[in-house]
Amino acid sequence: MIDLRSDTLTRPTPAMRRAIAEAEVGDDVWGEDPTVRALEEETADLLGKEAALYVPSGHMANQLGLYVSTRSGDEVWAHEHHHLIGDEQGATAVLARALPRLYSDGIFPTDELLESWIAGRGDVHRAEPALVWLENTFTGRVVPLAEQARVTGFAHRHGLRAHLDGARLWNAAAFLGTAPSAVADGFDTVSVCFSKGLGAPVGSALAGDADTVARARRGRKLLGAGMRQAGVIAAGALYALRHHRERMAEDHERAAVLAARITELSGLPALAQTNMVLVRTPAGEARRYAEAFSRHGVTGLGSGASIRLVVHLEITDRDVEDAARRIAEAVEEL
Repeated sequence: MIDLRSDTLTRPTPAMRRAIAEAEVGDDVWGEDPTVRALEEETADLLGKEAALYVPSGHMANQLGLYVSTRSGDEVWAHEHHHLIGDEQGATAVLARALPRLYSDGIFPTDELLESWIAGRGDVHRAEPALVWLENTFTGRVVPLAEQARVTGFAHRHGLRAHLDGARLWNAAAFLGTAPSAVADGFDTVSVCFSKGLGAPVGSALAGDADTVARARRGRKLLGAGMRQAGVIAAGALYALRHHRERMAEDHERAAVLAARITELSGLPALAQTNMVLVRTPAGEARRYAEAFSRHGVTGLGSGASIRLVVHLEITDRDVEDAARRIAEAVEEL
């Protein structure tokens, strides 16, 4: 079986396992775990921020980003398909108690939309806008940095904060050939994932200025995520950060080849920018096609009119060729 559902499926490499086994540890609740501290400092430095906080999941990093930038009843502006909205069990309303205001066109809000949404600010009948939310990458696509700067600039001119869900920010930076700090520039808070793309077994981080991260640290404890000798898991993330960022371009290259071969062999349009291949199917047929792919030994995630296939560090050139061939066989069967 060639499993392309997600790049979170990777297992620690032998070298990463050695780093985990040999990790120097301490009590992180007291700020005394040297491996966690090294991970947080290096993450903050790479993102151009003052500080970072290691947390168990991207979900928690995002929710802490909300927690530190909104008050109960405030409005957060996001896309209807952002992870914040569709993949975090409504935690926006439950934990930060913020009100999402959603757009659906494109992958970033237009100037016209932003201007129309800010126009009613101060109206006693409506929630107060507090935070603008972006993702990069977004469903495998890279948001241009100029567009990010336009949106964050608008937010700051109007006294709003800006958060970037950068679960795959490392992929965006690799695709653009730029430093991670360039992708994170202009955002008050940024979440990044170590288990997506980088191949670590556990963890994400939230980065921002020192005061914001101090508040997030209290929020992490409030949520019950004060971790003790967390260097055992942070060591995997630190190893990935130091050794796996440069190789991400290999995943992107294999994804591009996979997309081209699927289109060539099966006739289904497939596109890839980073490590995520989106295969277009007839409307409403994605699940049926994904089930057929699975019967032929390739697993992906199908919804609506597209199937997501994610290349990661365990996928080889041979896997790419085999996956494209099996998908073609599945389509022929349909």
